[in-house]
Amino acid sequence: MMVSVHAAVGAGVGARAKRPGAALAAGVISHLLCDLAPHRDYALPIEAPLALAVFLYLVGRYGPRSPQFWGAVGAVLPDAENALVIAGAFPQEKTIFPTHNEAAPWFLGHGRKVRSPLPQIILAALALWLAEKGRAM
Repeated sequence: MMVSVHAAVGAGVGARAKRPGAALAAGVISHLLCDLAPHRDYALPIEAPLALAVFLYLVGRYGPRSPQFWGAVGAVLPDAENALVIAGAFPQEKTIFPTHNEAAPWFLGHGRKVRSPLPQIILAALALWLAEKGRAM
């Protein structure tokens, strides 16, 4: 799943969690569920600016103490280990998140690859709508 979509989904579930700590935990769980869904991943030069744009939007719209922001942080936190693998600082076989290491006994699977990012874009839009609805509550 695209990092920006993880962040958007995390913001949506974070808004429902109400408190930053609960939002962080809900965001991590949302990462797992999103990784299990069919999706398309992109290279870092595409992923990084999109993720940055989502986080800048969330901070500007809800603030850095909001459950929306902390839900997004929780949702992208598991990909920190993927970033370390890409940077060469951590071997793939040592990753611990249940959707990141196929060789681990706790591996739950990973969504099949799809060509179109359209389902993820729709998911992100719906999640950001939920984040906004949570603001009004």
